[in-house]
Amino acid sequence: MNLFDFTEIPADGERWVRFAKDFLQLFGFHIETPPYRDTENIFDFVAVEQIPGKFNYHPFRWLVSCRHKAATRTAVKENEEADILERLLRSRADGFIGFYSTSVSSPLEFYLAELKNSLLIKDYRILDAKFLETHLATPGFAKIAFQYFPNYAQMHQILHLVEDEYLPILCEHCRKDLLKTLFTENQEGVIVRLRRRKGNHEETTVIANIYAACKGNCDAELQTKYCNGTNLNAVSWTDLSDLVASPIFLDWTLSLLRKIGTDEFTYTTAALDKEIYLLKALAQYVLREPTGKNTSSAQTTIF
Repeated sequence: MNLFDFTEIPADGERWVRFAKDFLQLFGFHIETPPYRDTENIFDFVAVEQIPGKFNYHPFRWLVSCRHKAATRTAVKENEEADILERLLRSRADGFIGFYSTSVSSPLEFYLAELKNSLLIKDYRILDAKFLETHLATPGFAKIAFQYFPNYAQMHQILHLVEDEYLPILCEHCRKDLLKTLFTENQEGVIVRLRRRKGNHEETTVIANIYAACKGNCDAELQTKYCNGTNLNAVSWTDLSDLVASPIFLDWTLSLLRKIGTDEFTYTTAALDKEIYLLKALAQYVLREPTGKNTSSAQTTIF
């Protein structure tokens, strides 16, 4: 069973083409020609990929053929991709992309491979349902996932980028990405804060370090590493699955703002940097995707 229900996009194909265009633009392709329907009822457009060379970029032109067969759940067959070479020539394209909501049939893929091996086309790629849903579930694609699959968006949380690149929360012991485990039944991440033991005349609580870990063995190993033979104590364990609940995320943020700089509570620079990173990383889960109207104003600082 697919993670995304591609039948949410109407079967007439027009919206499937718009989805293909938006999807490829997120990959960095330039859409050179508008989508059109030819006499065979095939939706084609040209997407240009800039391939870097030593001194310049070489434009590689892809003919993108959009076939939407999710309603029938059948593979795209060879006879449904008529006159591929003619269409490539007409579009002045170098390669062929099949943008399919199901899969490609073996005869069609064999035919495309033969075209490439015979040097009649430079390359081909099949972006099928499995490929598409793998990328739709990754950070950066949330905007079009919400736009084209509203039913899925209502049932699942999607990670949004808050910076140019995805910010993982790695278990400091085994290096598993704990943020992505929030989408599985085994939500095993925990955030642990380490407090420096107070001296006889100290009144301020100092958070000296923070780590993320899998519950159980990884957490135990890290406690041993940081606390045995040191002046540190582990003082709080917070499940990641709790922190991504909006009210708790907000309470955590406000609590941090209230405590920093007070006489009874402070952070070392390293611990505060980790806390800020965790806030940004978890915001990828908690916050909504910004619209274009929000994005431009977000480039300026508040102060």
